Amino acid sequence: MSLRRIGAILAAWLFLIAGEHVAVGVGYRALFAGTWEMAWARTLVTPILYAALGPLALLAYAISRLRTARAAAALAGLAGGALGFGISMGRHFARWEVRAPFVAVVALAAAVLAFVLTPRVMRLAEKRPLMLAALGGAGAALFWLGDAFVLPRLYPAFHAALFALTLGSAAFASLALRPRWIAESMIFLGCACVAWAPFAARRLQNADNLRMVLVEHAPLLGKGVALASVLVKPAEATGSSRAAAPGEVARALDWSRTDVILLSVDALRADHLGAYGYPRATTPRIDALAREGKTFLSAYCPTPHTSYSVTSMMSGKYMRPLLGLGLGDDSDTWAGLLRRYGYRTAAFYPPAVFFIDEQRFQGFRDRGLDFEYRRVEFATPSERVAQVEKYLTDAPADKPLFLWVHLFEPHEPYVQHPAHVFGETDLDAYDSEVADADEGIGGIADRVRAHRPNAIIIITADHGEEFGEHGGRYHGTTVYEEQVRVPLIIVGAGVARGRVEEPVQTIDLLPTTLSALGIPRPARLRGRDLGPILADPKDTGGPGLAFAETDDYTLLARGTLRLVCARRAGACGLYEPKSDPKETRDLSRERPAEAKALRAELGEITRQHGRFERGTGAAWPEAIRRGMWGDREAAEDVAALLDDASLNVRKKAAEVTFALHALEAAPAARRALAKADDAEVKNFCALALVRMGEPVSRLAESLVHDAAHVWRRRAALAFAERGDARGAGELGPWFSADAAKLELDEAKELLAAIGKIRERSAVGPLVAGLADVRLRPFIADTLGQIGDASARAPLLARFTEERFVTTRTNEARALLLLGARGELRPPLTRFAGIPEPMASVLAIAREAKILEPTAGGWSSETAVPIVRTSLAVTTGSTRLLLLGSPEVTTFAVTIDGRSLPPAPAKDGASVIELPPLKTRTAVEVHASPGVLALWIVARTGEIPPPAPMPWTDGGSSDVDRAAERP
Repeated sequence: MSLRRIGAILAAWLFLIAGEHVAVGVGYRALFAGTWEMAWARTLVTPILYAALGPLALLAYAISRLRTARAAAALAGLAGGALGFGISMGRHFARWEVRAPFVAVVALAAAVLAFVLTPRVMRLAEKRPLMLAALGGAGAALFWLGDAFVLPRLYPAFHAALFALTLGSAAFASLALRPRWIAESMIFLGCACVAWAPFAARRLQNADNLRMVLVEHAPLLGKGVALASVLVKPAEATGSSRAAAPGEVARALDWSRTDVILLSVDALRADHLGAYGYPRATTPRIDALAREGKTFLSAYCPTPHTSYSVTSMMSGKYMRPLLGLGLGDDSDTWAGLLRRYGYRTAAFYPPAVFFIDEQRFQGFRDRGLDFEYRRVEFATPSERVAQVEKYLTDAPADKPLFLWVHLFEPHEPYVQHPAHVFGETDLDAYDSEVADADEGIGGIADRVRAHRPNAIIIITADHGEEFGEHGGRYHGTTVYEEQVRVPLIIVGAGVARGRVEEPVQTIDLLPTTLSALGIPRPARLRGRDLGPILADPKDTGGPGLAFAETDDYTLLARGTLRLVCARRAGACGLYEPKSDPKETRDLSRERPAEAKALRAELGEITRQHGRFERGTGAAWPEAIRRGMWGDREAAEDVAALLDDASLNVRKKAAEVTFALHALEAAPAARRALAKADDAEVKNFCALALVRMGEPVSRLAESLVHDAAHVWRRRAALAFAERGDARGAGELGPWFSADAAKLELDEAKELLAAIGKIRERSAVGPLVAGLADVRLRPFIADTLGQIGDASARAPLLARFTEERFVTTRTNEARALLLLGARGELRPPLTRFAGIPEPMASVLAIAREAKILEPTAGGWSSETAVPIVRTSLAVTTGSTRLLLLGSPEVTTFAVTIDGRSLPPAPAKDGASVIELPPLKTRTAVEVHASPGVLALWIVARTGEIPPPAPMPWTDGGSSDVDRAAERP
């Protein structure tokens, strides 16, 4: 009888899984690459999940054998207590005097509920089993829906409870299944699935898109994906030991003693130039130059941050991974090499070139990238034209010239220029700035040709700019086309006219110039010589190559394909922008051989970082270099070095293991903690294990009180990440002292830890840190988690004047958590009326309860299909913001009896521009399934940008001294 019941439970769960297949396959069909992915879900994920359900079926059967209400109540009380404890790890239960009663209430409620229901359930099971089975099926569906759609990715204990309730309810449905053969077949199927699971897990590692969809949207199958990652670690891409970057080729151009002019534009994405197909007349001067020479349609920067991109272009290397290893600051530069061979060098650039991770670029900044003359200040394109004119007039013509001008436009903040008005949105203002920069480029080119008529002119950018194509804004976050694809145009002697589609990199410019000038190529350069492509009108560059990276993503471009990998997830997507410009269709399933080859090549490129550099970092084993670079897939290889013969290697391996804190390294860290004879190795391993969630050792506990503050801080971080507040007083001073020095990932980890334990003593340093644009959104999130009302006023002041659109939502959400309500009305009204309304502004206003008819607003706790209301509105131009259920696709709106055209909705939201209205306006809105909020606000302008801050560099910024310099 027991086997029959266990088999019936497994059968019911199998039906439940089948139902999820249908729901996910229908509801999220647009996310799947094809029907074959759902077939893989059935043949790979389902067996893994089903194999794991066997022990749970035994447990469910054992629980069903409880025959007394007291026993059931005791078990339910324990489960309820665990649930309450898990939920209470959130910020609302920071104190035990709040947490303990909450846990007790949840446990008691669960026990009482079980005590009351157990006798009734037993009677139903005996007298009306089919009714109980029907109730169980309905309950399973209800709990599954809650698990899928209520607070997704939040409160793991809550979702674990819903998962258990889903399975438990489905187990009652098994009462409707009686034939003996069901039990036998289900148990046989379970054994087969256990045997099949390892093989299925290995095959599943190649299904990146399927895994991501199921983890995000399938409560049951998503757990099967998680189990698969435990069974089989994702295979690391490997390649040959051959260097990925092509080396020097036979000299194809002769630019001997020729002037070289490099004109770069900050944040200029390639697809906003007429030469690249943009329909607006943003770049007539650059387009004219493009027609004279070679235009590279697929040029890429190495990192979408100015500091890394510029230093990479000037050194011909991927500088981000090198500087992460503590290498490369001694690199030869474009200007330094050309000075060595008789060139006069001059540069005009803003101080913002070294803004991101400034401490890493101190050497490059202090030596001015080796330019003998430099003008370092914020200046408009027209001012740069005048400065270059003055320099060219005064500089002797006895030497060839290498001149670099970096225009800061169209970097944020975007400004509308009266001569170039395209509209009111940020994108329109961006294009206005592009047009202004184009005039500057044209003016500089004219002056150069007047003084140096045979000069080579190179036009490019340091990175692109995103406007929501992949859910973000600005730059520095992803490696999709909008952020890393840049214009590259080269005009001059020997350069054939034409357009090249194959990928190239901005780090290719230095080796190309050196080759054309006949200057030997330094051995440490990574870029390739583009000379053959420039000289031959028919040479397309072969398959080409480009590599780019950010903290979270890497890109490899080959031919028409782009491999984009998310580092932490270990997943990659394969795209072809030529046929899929928005990069939304993953081709890795359709073209698996090419995806595999590109992953192998990407792995080889990353292995080469630092290989030919000088310095301590270059001497580390490859695994440590990869770990220092942030490659979590190197964690096991790094941990293996904890047994290395060299003490220095063991110490560095322990430090990197602590930084990566990847669970795969836990066994090696435990062994090292037990047998290592070096205190530093033991300390790092003890704290790494704490960060991995392993049991806390006495050594780790003692480090909280260590004499050295560096160990106290590391210990405080490790414990805080677990929700343990011991040593918490160290975190605020740590952030205050080192925030500017920390890597972005390190700073985010520190902020997350402070927020998790709600460390109120850190509020002061965090408020002071709001001036850091890079960290501001994460600081706002942390202040909201802490919940200290003293942060509300300074955060509100910052929010009111916030220019960065992506940060506004973080600040507003944090202010809600800090109790702000009515004081949010003025800034939210402003940000609702700007040309591009703030994301989620209406949802936040609704949550703040400031949508009142007297202020033009209306809201409801539940969705209403038809809204009829009268609102007080301001005079002048207005707009209507609408928020409905996520399923809403269209709003039907009537204003003062006049029907407006149907308003399409995205994610249940819409914005309608309105003419001036009466001060009291009748509004009627229809939407299915319903409307949640609406708001009529006055249209207003964006917050004006701050005035440029002048910056000088002593005598080196004085153009009148240009001719005096050697």
